[in-house]
Amino acid sequence: MEYAQVKSLKDLGYKRRIRDERVAAGFMSPFGLQARQWKLALEDALWTLERQWEAAIAEVRGRLHRNEGLTPKERDYAFWLLDKFGDSPRDWRKIEAIFRDEDLAGKKTELEPAGRKKVRHGLKRLFRRVLGKRPRVRKARSFVVDQQMYRVFMVGNRQYVAVMGLSPGKRIVIPLAGIHKLRGNLRVVLLPDEQAVEIHMIREPKTYPAGEEEAGIDLGVTEVLTDDSGKKYRPEYGQALQEMSDHVLDKGRKRQKLWALYRKNRERDPGKARRIRRHNLGLVKQHKRHRRYRAWCENEINRAFRAFFRERRPRVIAYEDLSHLRGKARNKGLSRKVSQWQRQAIRGRLEYLFHVYSITDPGPVNAAYTSQTCPCPGCGWVDGKNRNGDSFRCQKCGYEGDADHVAATNVKGRLRDQEITKYTPHKEVKRILLKRYWENHA
Repeated sequence: MEYAQVKSLKDLGYKRRIRDERVAAGFMSPFGLQARQWKLALEDALWTLERQWEAAIAEVRGRLHRNEGLTPKERDYAFWLLDKFGDSPRDWRKIEAIFRDEDLAGKKTELEPAGRKKVRHGLKRLFRRVLGKRPRVRKARSFVVDQQMYRVFMVGNRQYVAVMGLSPGKRIVIPLAGIHKLRGNLRVVLLPDEQAVEIHMIREPKTYPAGEEEAGIDLGVTEVLTDDSGKKYRPEYGQALQEMSDHVLDKGRKRQKLWALYRKNRERDPGKARRIRRHNLGLVKQHKRHRRYRAWCENEINRAFRAFFRERRPRVIAYEDLSHLRGKARNKGLSRKVSQWQRQAIRGRLEYLFHVYSITDPGPVNAAYTSQTCPCPGCGWVDGKNRNGDSFRCQKCGYEGDADHVAATNVKGRLRDQEITKYTPHKEVKRILLKRYWENHA
């Protein structure tokens, strides 16, 4: 069927069956396309499992760094089993050897067989604690189709995509907003709350050559970030978080009063209780407002990082561990909820822009005491009294400055610090800093 013959969606959906060009020509049957659909679904499931294992391996690596009971040879062998070298795919035989107790050793392994067995048993116990239950996709709201499983066409000035479904010969027609060049694999994402469907396509972004300098950033909640030059990016971010916090707390108090009224009338006046539950305690408007606040915050994060990367164009960026980042809220519970998606948004934006601007990612540095340590080369005194809110004043040399600027400068210095690593305990970090100070002023 030619697209020029399609006059309306009624003709498209009910009078004719849209089939793929290869299906119409007889090169592939609809059942063959269904087999491809199942293959893509299995690949998606395997990708979910792989992400779980990669996250578990990263967690186990962190615990190994903090484990002081391993000898250097045992530590080297453990990391040899867990490491993935460069951009090459992971050798999953090493992970299988941990669970099957197979004795694998590299050319440079110096550990004896008994020691290797001890390390494998220890790693197996760690993995069992970290992995927990198998990952479950509770809400399946997306699926993948390849080039042979969809067709793009125009009806007047409107673009449509006809996606293969589970019924042979029947396509799901999706109208698109605007006109796009769709090619390759597509991911169809369902948005039930917004009653909409999104079509995602993987496209390689335009990349830029890396610069020459190194930069350090301090992530915050009043603004998105402060760099080592002292510039603050997007202070509107703090306003968005504060407004979200105030709204959630205010609505929470009012909803608690309504819940108390509902429980009070549940037996006394069931009709009134039912009306309160139906008309005053719904979640649709609440979730919609939360999505708006979240989109506002993510927009500020995106603007801040894009402005920083365009202006500085660094080669390497030193940044802190995102797990310590907390949202701006007046109670710890809400702060934890905000910080969860806040870290995800920042991490995703950093990974994407690292690729776009060809930046080498050294991984997060240890940010312990970076906002309490004097950045002057001849000083370096660390003390909690040095910082007072957003202000910094060294108790020894009298240096004054912005606390976030001081933290970004010290984070940049940790990039080349061989003694303070990512997993150095904070008490050990303070001992090292004080030792350096007294050695310089002996």
